[in-house]
Parts: sequence; structure tokens; C-alpha cells
Amino acid sequence: MNRNLKFSLAAAVMILFALQLSAQGPGGGRGFQMSEEDIKENVKTTAETLGLSDDQHKKILAVDMDFYNKMQIERQKMRNAEGPPPDREEMRSKMMKMRDDRNEAYEEVLTADQYKQFIELQEQRRNEMRQQREQNNPDGQSGERPARGRGRG
Repeated sequence: MNRNLKFSLAAAVMILFALQLSAQGPGGGRGFQMSEEDIKENVKTTAETLGLSDDQHKKILAVDMDFYNKMQIERQKMRNAEGPPPDREEMRSKMMKMRDDRNEAYEEVLTADQYKQFIELQEQRRNEMRQQREQNNPDGQSGERPARGRGRG
């Protein structure tokens, strides 16, 4: 009986582990993709921080949902691309252009003071993310394992 219990527990742990891996999807869970609920929550926080009116809140939500959908399309294109991986610099400039377009739409909706505060918040978040990346990876490596050589050299 004790042996059956141990076997059952081991099987349950392996199943949970497999489910966790499959939930991460291709790429093993690298990166972070936001859901529509995450977008709504972020816009709500931004609306509260910037003191947006209901009308501004609705417009900013529409801008961010459009931005989110465009980003999803680009990510899907990258995943479905055949042949060599897309050029990193090209993808980066495309994403930056999309972000700039979103910021222009924000500027049309927000007052000058609100927009200035929004840009400051963006910069603050970027700095926090940069610091977090540096803390998680203090040696500046990309997180990949070094090539293994033979022997101890």
C-alpha cells in the first residue's frame, strides 16, 4: 500500500510538472505577454494615476487594445515565419514605431500635463525593468549557458 501511495504521488508531481511546461507554450515561458485583462488593469491604473475623465479612459483603453492587437499579430508573424529568424533590429524598430504611434494617439487624448506625466511614468517603468533585468542577470550575459569545452583547460 505504501508503495502504491509513493507511486501515485510521484505520478501526480510529474503530471503537474508536465502541465506547467505545456502552459508556458512554445519557448518555455520566455518573455511576458499581456492578456486583455492585464491591458484593462493597466489602463485603469494609468487613468487613476493621471486623473483621466471617463471619456479619456475609454479612448486610452481603445488605443491600448489596438496596440495590443497589433503586437499580437506581429508576434504571431514571428512565430509562423519560416526560414531564418527575423532580424532582431528590424523587429525592434517595428515595435518602437508601433509604440511611438501609440504615444501619438495618447498625446491626442491627454492634456499636456497628463501626457508629460505619462511619458515620465513610461521612463520610470523602463528604468525599473532595466534594473530588474540587471539584478536577475548581473554579469550581463544573455542567460544562455556558456559553450562546454572538453577537459579543464
